[in-house]
Amino acid sequence: MKHILLGAALTLASALVYGQENSANFKIEQMQKLPNELYQLVYNPTNNLVYVAGPKRGFDKNAENFVYVLDGQSLAVKDSIALGKYLPFGIALNNKTQTLYVGHSLQDAVSAIDLKSKKQQVISSGNKKSKIREIAVDEIRNKVYVSDHGNPSIWEIDGNSNTYVGAFEKEGAYLLGVNVDAQRGKVYGTDANTMEGNILVYNSESGNLEGQFKTWSYCPLNIALDKAGNRLFVSQSNDNNVTIVDGNTGDILQKVYLGYDSSPIGLVYDEKSKLLYTANRNKQEVAVINTDSYQVIERIATQGLPNTITLDPASGAIYVTNKQAGKKGEPVENANTVLKINRI
Repeated sequence: MKHILLGAALTLASALVYGQENSANFKIEQMQKLPNELYQLVYNPTNNLVYVAGPKRGFDKNAENFVYVLDGQSLAVKDSIALGKYLPFGIALNNKTQTLYVGHSLQDAVSAIDLKSKKQQVISSGNKKSKIREIAVDEIRNKVYVSDHGNPSIWEIDGNSNTYVGAFEKEGAYLLGVNVDAQRGKVYGTDANTMEGNILVYNSESGNLEGQFKTWSYCPLNIALDKAGNRLFVSQSNDNNVTIVDGNTGDILQKVYLGYDSSPIGLVYDEKSKLLYTANRNKQEVAVINTDSYQVIERIATQGLPNTITLDPASGAIYVTNKQAGKKGEPVENANTVLKINRI
């Protein structure tokens, strides 16, 4: 009963602030259309480039696939990185080593790409049941973590040798999102197996499961971190909210309701501005949340189906991938585009 009352109170609080939004504080500054499907993207602060996973339409495993390289200022296509017949979906960057990690969800593998030489090293867990989704990098330990909902676990990859070294396993889990707090030595994974909507908390050094934080929303997806305040932000696509959890205690601090059928997926937190950006797939928008007041302060129409957001921490600009509608969906204007959004 306590949990039910808590959920009701938080939902009511979120509903009260919902709609208290200012207007025209952000604008779409640049847009780039690409020829393939678009999934995740990552910003590289070292060279001011954006890397975009773009699998061939129809997910053709016999076709050559690429990561597109865009200029961070203009979004002009500067280059591409050939991946052979490996389809790219998830993507992450080790900025220290300038190694790009690309997840091949349909082929149960991850590619490590040296950005200077473009040399590709394919990494597999050796488990044919693996279905990987998200990738996160611990730059302090030079480790890479990959969520696997086919073989319930989080892969651990050694960034020095770019080899699979083991997994943090959780029997019966359905692991979707993953993120890392390298300073605190924590690896977080979202478990969509039960209505509790757990965030699994692993120790980076030992791999031990140290806690399970309940979000009480079904099917938690991606995780963003407020490392200074030790808060976890979790997108809840089925329940149309972002759940904010205290990283120390696991207590739910707030649920920010994003509107009926909003379906938030990707999200990113800007430490400087204390703003959280969420990609609301079905509402075709990016929502901007003030994380002091937990209010939605603006909604930016994307005219496409936003999937993933990455941040330039220096300028505060965000980059968003827009997917195209599925076979039964209505066509969208900005299908298969990357957007650059700035504050006015």
